[in-house]
Amino acid sequence: MKLTIVSPSAYPALVPGKIDFAGGAEFQLLMLATAMRDRGHEVSFVVGDYGQAAYEVAQGFPMYRCFELFKGNRMLRFVPDTLKLRAAIRASAPDVVNQRSTAFYTGQTCWFAHEVDAAFVFSLGIDYNCWPDLQGRARWPIPQLYGWGIRHSEMVLAQTEEQAALMRANFGRDDIQVLPNLLEIPSMRSADEDQGYVLWVGSLARRKRPELFLELARLCPGTEFRLVGGPGEDTGYDEEMRAQAADIDNLNWLGFVPPPEMDAQYRGASIYVNTSALEGLPNAFLQSWSHGVPTVSAGVDPDGVIQSNKLGGVAGTAAGMAKLVGALLSDPAERTAAGQRCHDHVSAGHDIGHVGAVAEEYLQAAVDCRHPADR
Repeated sequence: MKLTIVSPSAYPALVPGKIDFAGGAEFQLLMLATAMRDRGHEVSFVVGDYGQAAYEVAQGFPMYRCFELFKGNRMLRFVPDTLKLRAAIRASAPDVVNQRSTAFYTGQTCWFAHEVDAAFVFSLGIDYNCWPDLQGRARWPIPQLYGWGIRHSEMVLAQTEEQAALMRANFGRDDIQVLPNLLEIPSMRSADEDQGYVLWVGSLARRKRPELFLELARLCPGTEFRLVGGPGEDTGYDEEMRAQAADIDNLNWLGFVPPPEMDAQYRGASIYVNTSALEGLPNAFLQSWSHGVPTVSAGVDPDGVIQSNKLGGVAGTAAGMAKLVGALLSDPAERTAAGQRCHDHVSAGHDIGHVGAVAEEYLQAAVDCRHPADR
């Protein structure tokens, strides 16, 4: 099987160190590519134009260049960018094309996959992908193009049962499949690796609400808090958060940390905190759990796994989170037990070997759907 993964923003993940960017969708696509290659399939990427050659190989994956991201007027560039995307997909000669998270090119990617008689599989990202109008978060014609791509795809893969139910209700498709996020699982950490700090990871986007983490740090003055994250698109908001953080003595603002260095940050944390208002299934949850670090969330709890499996706790306010953080920090035995439950949960449900086999099955089913006579 020849799989082409369309992700213009995946270039920094494939060529680390060139650009300070790390995204959850891109990380998952790299995990999927690794799993499929390990199972003997050919995997290529269609990536954005970062000044590289039209064709390069990184980490063993062929990369075909399409359009330049985040530059110029998207409406004026719509046609030339679309043609560059088409050319890159055609050059990759796929049997199946996968694209993750809503983008202005979702519908076009589906169309171009079908032009070369390849199947199209869409992978859901953040939860607003589950609404035809994208909950008002994108202007015309993006929702229309996205909806066309969903309706004409051979398969849609959800991250959670909650997402699958929303897609069935909102798009009228009863064939939505759930593919858990993939992760290479490290060994469970030892108790002496727990360094006693509380960790936050993410981009400085308003929906991630880092201001709640700052408030939490103020409420727990005797505890070290670490904030890891590069700037978001709103530079004014970024500057505001940095100014507030500068006045919090127990907050260590690390800025962007390259992905290869993040394991050490997770492994040393006592607690990982998520303050987002909206997510899908955050990779930071899985990465912290894989090291045995429990989560305190301000509300996001995909399929209720934090509460039902006792992987930390959920509280809607900074004061509520402060109570949960205080309770875990004051009870090392319970924190260790919760960390073990976290590691057990992610090992059972997200290991790249097991989930990779499921991904292979789904992608092959999409190809068979496109070419029923070849079965």
